[in-house]
Amino acid sequence: MQPSRFVGGFAIVCVLVVAVGIAPSAPADGNGPNLFGFVDPTGIVRTYNVNGATDFDNPFFQGLGTHGRSCGSCHQPADGWTIVPSHVQARVETTDGEDPVFRTNDGSNSPMADVSSVEAKRSAYSMLLTKGLIRVGIGVRPDAEFELIDVNDPYGYASASELSLFRRPLPATNLRFLATVMWDGRETFPGESIHFDLSDQANGATLGHTAAIHPLTESQREAIVKFETGLFTAQSADNAAGVLNAQLGAGGPVALSQQPFYIGINDVLSPAFNPRAFTLFDAWQNPPSSESDPYTRARQPSREGRKSSTCGASRSPTSAV
Repeated sequence: MQPSRFVGGFAIVCVLVVAVGIAPSAPADGNGPNLFGFVDPTGIVRTYNVNGATDFDNPFFQGLGTHGRSCGSCHQPADGWTIVPSHVQARVETTDGEDPVFRTNDGSNSPMADVSSVEAKRSAYSMLLTKGLIRVGIGVRPDAEFELIDVNDPYGYASASELSLFRRPLPATNLRFLATVMWDGRETFPGESIHFDLSDQANGATLGHTAAIHPLTESQREAIVKFETGLFTAQSADNAAGVLNAQLGAGGPVALSQQPFYIGINDVLSPAFNPRAFTLFDAWQNPPSSESDPYTRARQPSREGRKSSTCGASRSPTSAV
């Protein structure tokens, strides 16, 4: 797709999406187009799947547990493959809190929370609704380097045997750049590959978050990991600078998927370390001026990693993409 066509053709879609106030959701089944995009406050974010069209029949999107939830329930394409509070709030309004993301095993502030009514659910899932946080119950390890001396849980559940740890689901994209798996690295195993770690994490998440009775099969694990590791998500258009791969710029998810990476690539003690890391927009240093391209002036600060204060052609922030 030519950048100029993308800029002109997508503007109407952006305005419609912002008017509704909710980012579009992925199809319930079948294949979704590659490089599908969603509006964010500064432009358009796109996901590139190196394996081709996004397969919404992949086990990643299947309810493999006992209460209807899938990986996709908490890793939404429209939310950068995680969740954001505003869209979770929309889901409680449109489903009266019956959406699979609202489950007491980890979605509520306490697994004992009252969810007998919609109002009760708004209170029970307040951490999820206001901060996009899922509760993870983990006990204090016997070899912990700290001692728990007191518990003060406003939701009346946490104890030494099961702490209530709240965190937002990590994005299920750009995983090729991981050095560890999970916030605390607990799914990172010595001597094993990231592929192995992600496979184990997918199985653990299925047993825990989706309350599955049986572990994933090997083929299901492999399908999920192949899907996740094939996703690359990045800003593809900026309200001020326009399409980020125009005029030989290297923005967007396709360029990101081709980015070299190895553990230690940013190590300042490495003989090959280069402190000049921001080179994506070097081609914009002296961009050709063009009256037909309203974004040229805005690309100079983008090249330097600064935020532009110029919005080309007097377009509104929601349509200048």
